[in-house]
Amino acid sequence: MAPFLPFLCIAIGFSWADCASVFTANPGASRTRFALMTASTSIFLCAIGLSFANHSLAAGSVLVACGMAIALALGRNLSSPLSLLISAGGFAVYLHGVID
Repeated sequence: MAPFLPFLCIAIGFSWADCASVFTANPGASRTRFALMTASTSIFLCAIGLSFANHSLAAGSVLVACGMAIALALGRNLSSPLSLLISAGGFAVYLHGVID
């Protein structure tokens, strides 16, 4: 399981920007944008939950902090569909590695 933990950080970091944009006022956002925000929020929350699920509080906190460091380093420089693709890929690799 340990070699797949960085993929949780990637999932958290790359999904944060769209997850945070749920809480800002976007009256003119399209349905496509809302779908991207919903998918990113789901990945973000699941990745945080899995960070703490089978690990101690300290290890989960380190994983979330690592993911947020990635998010701060990225800022909003990456387009939403690409960011969602990378976060979903990281999340899928983690799940595949843990389940097998």
